[in-house]
Amino acid sequence: MEATNNNQGYVSLTNAPELMKLLEDIFTDEFMQQNTRFENFDGFKFSSAVMVNWKADTIVYAPLLLDSFVKESTQFSNWDEMVRAATSLRYHCSLERGRGGLNPFGYRPPL
Repeated sequence: MEATNNNQGYVSLTNAPELMKLLEDIFTDEFMQQNTRFENFDGFKFSSAVMVNWKADTIVYAPLLLDSFVKESTQFSNWDEMVRAATSLRYHCSLERGRGGLNPFGYRPPL
């Protein structure tokens, strides 16, 4: 699902429409209002559109740029921390970093 181009510092994620559904589920309006300077996830996507094309079938982004944007506009230090917090709140679970870490776009909550 994830392919990284280390030479260029970009991450490419396939199956973006499915991943976007997950992000839209975890980033509730309440979460965004309490933890970011945005009213909702749409505002976050609009403001970060220069760094991430959220509407593409394959999402390509530079982790350093996205992390900087998150640090500047939220209470989180990076994208991974923001995704973990939203997922934990939404699904009332504790996310521990596994050996390979959490794929910030690919986490699937337990059924």
